[in-house]
Amino acid sequence: MKTSQCWSVLVLVGMIGCSANMVGTEAAARKFFDVEFQKWMAGEKNSVSTMKSRVNLHQEPISYEIRSVVPDEPDFLAYDKSRELPKDWRSWPAFKLNVAIEWKSQVGTPLTNVTTYTLTWNADEKRWYVMERF
Repeated sequence: MKTSQCWSVLVLVGMIGCSANMVGTEAAARKFFDVEFQKWMAGEKNSVSTMKSRVNLHQEPISYEIRSVVPDEPDFLAYDKSRELPKDWRSWPAFKLNVAIEWKSQVGTPLTNVTTYTLTWNADEKRWYVMERF
């Protein structure tokens, strides 16, 4: 329970600490990704877990390292499907992240996989969407 409360406080502080001029920036994308990845490592619901980890019921990762962040094309699926896709979606900021994810292998040694994500800032909904790239 304490871990959950700590993460809630950290997320709240992170949200309050984000100034309006950081919205949709690379720094904001990194911060969002970090918060989501910390949730994943803690075994909480998150938006960055990989399809392979969900299908294979892997344990949570033990660490990660963002290897690169570059501008990307926004994902046209980055919107609430109960609404219509806004006409300005092509102008939304998006970033491609290459992330090295470290797992504990079956024999207890570290195992690293590199996963690529696209983070798209939906300016209409004021939220990040994460898509794992294949």
